[in-house]
Amino acid sequence: MRILFLSSIFPHGTARVTGTFNLELCRALAAEHDVRVVAPRSFIDVWRTRREDRTADCWVTETTGIEVTYPSYFYTPGFARSLYGESMWWSVRRHLGRVVEDFRPEAVVSYWAHPDGEVALRVAEPLGIPSVVIIGGSDVLLLPNDRRRRPKIQRVLRESSAVMTVSEGLRRAVIDLGSKPSRVHTIYQGVDDTLFFPGDDEAARKKLSLPTDCRLLLWVGRMVAVKGLDTLIAAFALAQQKQSDLHLLLVGDGPLRMAVQADVERRGLSDHVTFAGAQPPAQLPDWYRAADLCVLSSWSEGLPNVLREAVACGRPFVSTDVGSVREIAQSQAGSPFAELVPVGDSAAMAVAIERVLRPEYLAVAQSVLCRSWRDTAHDLVSLLKCLRGGHVSNVPVNVGHVENVPHGITV
Repeated sequence: MRILFLSSIFPHGTARVTGTFNLELCRALAAEHDVRVVAPRSFIDVWRTRREDRTADCWVTETTGIEVTYPSYFYTPGFARSLYGESMWWSVRRHLGRVVEDFRPEAVVSYWAHPDGEVALRVAEPLGIPSVVIIGGSDVLLLPNDRRRRPKIQRVLRESSAVMTVSEGLRRAVIDLGSKPSRVHTIYQGVDDTLFFPGDDEAARKKLSLPTDCRLLLWVGRMVAVKGLDTLIAAFALAQQKQSDLHLLLVGDGPLRMAVQADVERRGLSDHVTFAGAQPPAQLPDWYRAADLCVLSSWSEGLPNVLREAVACGRPFVSTDVGSVREIAQSQAGSPFAELVPVGDSAAMAVAIERVLRPEYLAVAQSVLCRSWRDTAHDLVSLLKCLRGGHVSNVPVNVGHVENVPHGITV
């Protein structure tokens, strides 16, 4: 099958960790199908990197064999968000026309409801081919709060051939926005099982030059307000008072890094917190394996990759009870490998950290089986084939549902 994948959330030469999950999905699809990727880049992003070598954008094509192009698109920063779909379409339509003429896609898959999903819909409709939009989280949890943008998002969800959500929680959110339940399909994302798997924690610590005489808590992400790092630092301070051998690893960067560092210094925790900065995806498995547990303190999430990757590496976690995190924490065996706490409750998080550091949590986490990107690609192609054959009514509502996965784990 010839699949055109369209999303502005995709790695490029100057942002190689952006949307790596989309790259992994396309890589898995390309193992058995023809895949072409169009990844629009905003004019602001292009302008900011205009002095850098734009040929760096060729690295995905050169390393994966998947042809990826990055047309620029215009939008109005901070206002008239309801017009973002039109802005992206008129910016990239000629480029897309050339791609369609050359590639002749049999289906269009997009990631992010608006504006990306609207553009994909405009491509697929005149061609008479299926258009599936993948929902990431905030595109149906937060963006519809804009009353002018909400109808545009609802139209994409209503008129796309099918909607793919990466969790049951997001499926319910899409249905709440007016989509027919029979057209919304949960297909859980996978992990790269050639990278993320349990390993030797001592070897990982040695490789990363991390201390071996303390217990390590790991946070991975972008340092922005929604990640709730103030709650995490407060919780760590409480936990560290009771267990002096705790050390917190912060892997990531962002606009709030200076504020987080100031909070750490103010609490006298500088010797117990390591700011590791952003790390390449290929190095993340060692960070997970080196840690005793993973922590997440966000106010809002979809189905966070960080926790799925952590569990794939055999690590338990403590997280705020947001989005679809509860689905990751499910274990068919009934034994826990994670604890969930209310948003903003640093005291509850500190108690949960102490509990999850017990050996039994680690033992359960190391027995969990995880979906691979091959599983995700297989389920998505099954959906596309049903749509092409006009048999959408025969597609299971949850193509990648927990019951279809060994041991019920869909991390």
